[in-house]
Amino acid sequence: MTTTTRRRGRRGRVRGGRVRGGALAAAVAAIASGAALAGCGSSASSPSASAGSAPSTAPAAASPPAAASPLATSLSTARDSWAIVPMSADPVFWEVFVRPAKSATWQLVTPPGVADNGGLVAAADGGSGLTVAVRPSQDLQFTPVSATADAGASWSADGPISKDVAASPAALAASGRQLAAVLANGTVEASSDAGASWRTLAEPGAIAASAAGPKCAAVHVSSVSFGPVPAQVLAAGDCGAAGAAGLFAYSAGEGWQRVSLPVSGPLVRLGAGTALVQATDGLTALWADKDSWTASAALPITNAVTASGGLAGATATSSDGTWVLLPGGQAATIGGPGQQWLLLPPTPAHTTVLASGPGTSIDALAVSGHTLTVWQLDHRSTVWARAQTISVPIESNSSS
Repeated sequence: MTTTTRRRGRRGRVRGGRVRGGALAAAVAAIASGAALAGCGSSASSPSASAGSAPSTAPAAASPPAAASPLATSLSTARDSWAIVPMSADPVFWEVFVRPAKSATWQLVTPPGVADNGGLVAAADGGSGLTVAVRPSQDLQFTPVSATADAGASWSADGPISKDVAASPAALAASGRQLAAVLANGTVEASSDAGASWRTLAEPGAIAASAAGPKCAAVHVSSVSFGPVPAQVLAAGDCGAAGAAGLFAYSAGEGWQRVSLPVSGPLVRLGAGTALVQATDGLTALWADKDSWTASAALPITNAVTASGGLAGATATSSDGTWVLLPGGQAATIGGPGQQWLLLPPTPAHTTVLASGPGTSIDALAVSGHTLTVWQLDHRSTVWARAQTISVPIESNSSS
């Protein structure tokens, strides 16, 4: 299936399972040595699907993920799967894609009206909505914020953030009408009225200077989320020179409190009630309960994560699923507490993010030029099958 979507102007646009790779130790050894897992094909780039053709079942290529900002990610709500991806241009421009839960295909639904070359930061509210902050570019001095509750069919303009949000996929969080954001300078701000007004929760350096910060020395906040306790804001980042994860919780009347985590190491990702930490034993997923955090068994790898995101409950990885992309075209997923990391067959060439597919499948979204190709992995298969292509032409003199 091929879809073509045209873009217009400088500031606006028109929208027109899991696979077990054998024993974990063997799979990890394969990653370390660069050997291909089952289901790997040639290294050629994936061709575009022709209009009306059935999805290809040819093996996909093993290739490192396309070089991209860590802003590339996917999120899931109760009804929809979302993806934030960079499309290749000069300069790069960013797009929002959605796959409604009852649909097998992805649609381009980027908020219109603002140049998005600076990157997009998105937050799902846990229900059906998505909030998107457009990082400033082209001399813009503030961060526009838009929200949708109907899978991107319409967008409402929330109040803007006065400065630029951080270049982090978790720089924005949403929970109903509550929003939280971390700015590029480390300031943490919050809104209780869907962005109509903002208040500062922490200036740069304030968390380290508070009663919660002495053991952390210096805190560079890069991520925010809402905690398991109502109205609780979580802020996370590197803690001290060692770079270990520092997680702090803010509640009205209590200020900032240090949150104890069951493992130590650099923070990879903070999500809604979830976190990824590169612990000593390997990549570890964490899930929040009201009073504590539960850790997964470690995925014993030291490879840097090139992108990460969430998976919906419709997949075989459960409601709290997480995925990661690793160098060399490798990828892994994990479900909720008590589940194990599962290594996937090598991802198709130029894969930028993984996301929840229809049923129990997982989709790999691969970007090449102005074309997004969607590859699908059914839980009964070891081969990625091409399912859809979306073309996003850029008109001359357009940079958004």
